[in-house]
Amino acid sequence: MENLFLVCLVPPVSIVEDIDEIRNYISEKFNVYESLKRPAHITLFPPVKLSSHEAEKRFFKALEDAAFGTPFTQVLRNFNSFHEKTFYLDVEQNEELMNLEKQIAKALQPLELIGKKEKFNPHLTLAFRDIKPPVFQQLLAEFKDRKFKREFLVSSFSVYKHMDKRWQPFKEFTLKDPATKPKTLSLFD
Repeated sequence: MENLFLVCLVPPVSIVEDIDEIRNYISEKFNVYESLKRPAHITLFPPVKLSSHEAEKRFFKALEDAAFGTPFTQVLRNFNSFHEKTFYLDVEQNEELMNLEKQIAKALQPLELIGKKEKFNPHLTLAFRDIKPPVFQQLLAEFKDRKFKREFLVSSFSVYKHMDKRWQPFKEFTLKDPATKPKTLSLFD
């Protein structure tokens, strides 16, 4: 048994529909389709392969332990890119988002699921992998002056599972009041 999981934020359906309209437009106009294979999401922890029931139990327990935080408003604003490889919607950084990602990374760290974790740079991918440099430049030119802004309340995060060659919603973790988080016992308190 080997399962692939992704920890992410997924905007509400109404915003996902707007994003998918943009992604479909980009795919049709620029002949790039790779991003359509994934749900519109903001990655909080990169995809990980788990190969035992016990590993999955530890993974989901760690995420449950990380699900403490106050709901917050997340803003998606305008377009940006990484190098000539990834075109995306900018995810405005805020303290709550950065803390949530840190909590998840810290909770999962003892499981040693990945090597060195890259610096968290929140974004929502619109096109990547199958986009060639000349097409990338055309895409940038097309969206250079376009504006986009949506905001939504984050009160949970999701785990998607790769099944039947697609990412499917698998589990959702509702944020719990940080004041209810159990304290770590210590000999020196």
